[in-house]
Parts: sequence; C-alpha cells; structure tokens
Amino acid sequence: MSINEVIMSASGACKLIDSLHSYCFSSRQSKSQVCCLREQVEKKNGELKLLRQRISRSDSQVRKLKEKLDELKRISFPYLNSLLSQDCETPQLNPVMEPLSWMLGTWLSDPPGDGTFPTMKPFQYLEEVHISHVGQPMLNFSFNAFHPDTRKPMHRECGFIRLKPDTNKVAFISAQNTGLVEVEEGEVNGQELSIASHSIARMSFAKKPHVEQITRKFRLNSDGKLEQTVSMATTTQPMTQHLHITYKKVTP
Repeated sequence: MSINEVIMSASGACKLIDSLHSYCFSSRQSKSQVCCLREQVEKKNGELKLLRQRISRSDSQVRKLKEKLDELKRISFPYLNSLLSQDCETPQLNPVMEPLSWMLGTWLSDPPGDGTFPTMKPFQYLEEVHISHVGQPMLNFSFNAFHPDTRKPMHRECGFIRLKPDTNKVAFISAQNTGLVEVEEGEVNGQELSIASHSIARMSFAKKPHVEQITRKFRLNSDGKLEQTVSMATTTQPMTQHLHITYKKVTP
C-alpha cells in the first residue's frame, strides 16, 4: 500500500470514528445499539492503529532511501557521471576513424536477413546493429539477431573495429555468444569494407563442426542502406556464403 493510500484510509477511518462517537452518545439510541456501535468504534480504532504503524514504517523506508541516494551522490565516479550527465557533449570522432564514419549509427534489418549453409536448413533473422564511438581511435559494435516470428534472441556478437593510422588497413575484433572469438583483417575502400579471419579461438566445448575461416563484406549501397555478407569454412565444408542482410539506419 502506498503512503497516499494509507493516509486516505486513515482519514476515512477517523471520520467514521467521529461519526460513530457522535452516534453513540445520542440520547435517542438504545443500550444495545450503543454497545454495538462501541464495538465498531474499537474495531476502527484498532484499524487506525495499524494504519499509523504502516505510515511510520513507510516514513522510515523513505528516510533510508533518501540517505542511500545522498550517499551515492557523495561518491565520485567521473566516467559514469559523464555518461549520465544531460549536458555531456557527444565526443568528436577520432580523425583516424573518419574512413569508416559511414558505418556509424543504429541499424535495423530491412528486410529480414537470409541464412544458408550446406549443413543447416535455410533461415531468416532480424538484426539490430549498434556502431558507435567514444572519441577513441576505434569503433564499438554489437550485432543482436532475433527470430523473425518469436523475437527470441539468436546470434550475438560484440567488439571493436580498428584502423591502422595513415592506412586503409582494418582490424575487426569480435566475441560471439557461440563461444567464438576472432580477429579479422582487411581493407576499407570508399564505402566498402572487406575483411577475412586472421585468427580464431573457441571455447573447449564448442560444438562441431568447427569454424575455420570467416570472411565479411560491409558496404553502403546507393539507397543509403548498410549491407553485410558473411561467408565461412568449417572442418567439413569449404568456404560458402552463410549470411546476407541489409540494414536501414534508424539513428545517426
């Protein structure tokens, strides 16, 4: 029960008690009626006492919460405070990353992506992509895929994109929820990025067949949409296209 509800209930109880007192002491009432009304008054007095106790406990909880908030305000977290500050300015893109600025933003699949591979049934998926920066000489990314019908989470990966200063050489560092961690390297040319796996590591209990090589291509098409094509080779299959998806930008 909220404090307001407790106060309203207590107020109503007080009014009822006042009216009952007035009624009890009226000369027109019989003795039996007076006794009955006194019982009701005592009951309401008990309810009022409980309501007052609840108000007291609620006041105590509010005081404790306020003390915790005041304590948190006294603690200094410079980086966190800068993230939470409403007046915080968006950092400028590091000049090193300018050749990849066309990838920045939040992107949503449009239409759903297509997945194929010789060892699995063809499938479709939705995907949300965040590519951002914090002023460092790198981009931060996350790819979150969902089932197109149930919206159940599917493949996920996150990591960083780095660009070697004064070159077009790019490194794509990715950690995936399948237990795969990889570094892909390649080149950016205009609004197209082509990369291939440089090193792959996996958890000890990863399912077989194991991925042995991955290639990706990102490009910004003439409609301003971002396209991604992923191919891979496993211990049982040669290099084959696995995913193709197109995204529309929803935020800068």
